[in-house]
Amino acid sequence: MTSDEFFTAPATTRRKQRRGPGHYAARAGLVLLALAVLALPFYAATQYYLYQKYVSTQVDTASAQLTAAHTGGWNAQIKSLPATSAPVVLAYHDIGYNKSDYVVSPKAFEAQMAALEQAGYRSLTTDEFVDYLKGGPAPPRSVYITFDDGPNGLWVYGDRILARHHMHGTVFLITGRADQRPYYLSWQEIRRMADSGRWDFQDHTHDLHRRGVVDAAGHTASMLANRLWLKEENRLETPQEYEDRVTADLKRSFADFAGNGLPRPKVFAFPFSEATEKVNLPMPGLTLQQVMNRYFAATLTNDSPRPLTASRRAASARVVQRLEVVNSSRLDGLMSDIAHWTQVAPADSAPLSHPAQWKRDDSTGQTGIGALTGDAPRPSGSAHYVAADYRDMSSADWTGYQVDATVSGLGDGTNQGGVQVRHGSLEPVDVSVSQGSLVLSVNGKHVGEARLIASTSHRLRVTVRGQTTTVQVDGTATLHHTSRLAAADITGGIGIRVGINRTRATWPKFTALSVKELAGAFGGSGGAQQSVAGADLMNPATQWLSAPGVKAPFRISRTAIEPTGRTLSAYGAYQPERTQGWTGYTVTGTVQRLSGAGVSGAIWVRVGSPLAISVQVGRDQLHVYSGDADNQRLVGARPLTAADSHRLSVTVTGASTVISVDGSPRMTLMARSETGGVAYSAYRDMTRHSWPAVADLKVTPRVSS
Repeated sequence: MTSDEFFTAPATTRRKQRRGPGHYAARAGLVLLALAVLALPFYAATQYYLYQKYVSTQVDTASAQLTAAHTGGWNAQIKSLPATSAPVVLAYHDIGYNKSDYVVSPKAFEAQMAALEQAGYRSLTTDEFVDYLKGGPAPPRSVYITFDDGPNGLWVYGDRILARHHMHGTVFLITGRADQRPYYLSWQEIRRMADSGRWDFQDHTHDLHRRGVVDAAGHTASMLANRLWLKEENRLETPQEYEDRVTADLKRSFADFAGNGLPRPKVFAFPFSEATEKVNLPMPGLTLQQVMNRYFAATLTNDSPRPLTASRRAASARVVQRLEVVNSSRLDGLMSDIAHWTQVAPADSAPLSHPAQWKRDDSTGQTGIGALTGDAPRPSGSAHYVAADYRDMSSADWTGYQVDATVSGLGDGTNQGGVQVRHGSLEPVDVSVSQGSLVLSVNGKHVGEARLIASTSHRLRVTVRGQTTTVQVDGTATLHHTSRLAAADITGGIGIRVGINRTRATWPKFTALSVKELAGAFGGSGGAQQSVAGADLMNPATQWLSAPGVKAPFRISRTAIEPTGRTLSAYGAYQPERTQGWTGYTVTGTVQRLSGAGVSGAIWVRVGSPLAISVQVGRDQLHVYSGDADNQRLVGARPLTAADSHRLSVTVTGASTVISVDGSPRMTLMARSETGGVAYSAYRDMTRHSWPAVADLKVTPRVSS
């Protein structure tokens, strides 16, 4: 065999082998794997860089230790407040160590949250706040904690403080400034905050939290609230151009929310609180508030020309006033302000003995009410008028009340004293008396007059019920006024005024004043009265209302009444306009699904009376409250054997309310012949807890023995 023969392969082995698809796929996979291995360090470095840039390190601050020295100034005030009432809305900006007054230090914020928690407050989510504004029941003692702009300090300092005290915060974002580091939150931080359940996010414009030129002279004002000056065209925006610009900004903010996985906002906070700022929109014409009403359930402002604390009045106006918290806010002052902003019932037998609850409303520069009662020097010089308002921030929803006052010192026929009712409403009513005349005015316009028997002293009785104001002087002279406005727009408290028409005249004075709440919270005519014997509480077609004209959030079947919705409290009254005269009955029912310490249900009696009774049971506690759905006070508590359900029986007579739980008498309350129907309410501390339901709820006439 030659060498050539030795090295010559057979013909079959010289043919090139074919490679299948798997071979190329394997080689491609190896290439990709190699690239991935090479890219992994760069990817990790990039992600770490982005994390460092867009997710700041959180700082854990020391917890506050509040002593009696910290709480002594406000503890008694808070304890005297109703157990349920409209929430107080707090307005913050940033948390940190900047010396600006808009930046609250972490130490101060920690103390404020600790004080709220210690005082029994809980914080609302936006869903819960909006539920109240839409007619839901006033929640147990609560605040709505808001933060404007979206600064980074909320994530760095605020988040852990809220978590420590089980509080919830709401941030009003300028969405166009998110990711603008280092001052503003990043979208990564925002998503983490939202996912924690401690925060929700609402609207503060996309990019209109700025001032722009609004006239030819170059003056600047809010770009949201004003038409802009178009320099190139030497003119103002037209109303349509203004509306289009604002609408486009809002829609851009909605897109930012959606693009980052956040729900569409329900509430808007005005930048610069410009709801009250002078604007250049033509009047009459479209207002900024009307634009906002198209997209939001409510708007928030820190300034208002009339008291609009969270209330039914504010809900009707679609504007809620906030209590601003700044760096200079002291803890005792903040808690005292919260107490003064809390809505209370219209009942005080001696308002003149509570000077701290009055606010002067005149141009004298004086404080206190001594000038109106004769206990302090009167104004000197050219002052001819002195006025003060009682509980102006906490009486927004007052209606169904009676004012009795005595004005003396009406010596020469030229001086006068007066009472204002429906204070802070869209239609305040003034009642003024002089020595021989009575004048009734609405919004400063005289609507009625009457002659009086001349006297240096007169007794006034002013009754406010629904849309009608009735005035009686000395038990004889009577005037009436009935408003055409909606009832929610004309609620409000009281004020007193004295005046003289000539210098050195004798000043009148108030020698007596009282306010009394009247029965009939729902008012109006509901048709024929419903008899106790004919009442069918478990009928799915039956009318249950949480407020006048507002259907209760209940699912009603023949077996149970169960609340619905993602809120923490629910309330409904059975045909309230047709049961206000009820007395002599027993209501029974079983409150079920008491799954935890924060879950409870209540059966109400005497609904429609200012002294309605709420019998509330949890797993192991009975609490009894007195008052209407917006203002309740605790009147008694008893321990119960722990159980998932309790059977309640409440018997109502003219003289007493007798309460039994699980077949055993637990409490008897004296009554003053208050009448009224029945209601059910439910409470839970977390939305993940099931609603407590009431089963076998029925009312029967009481048979006299």
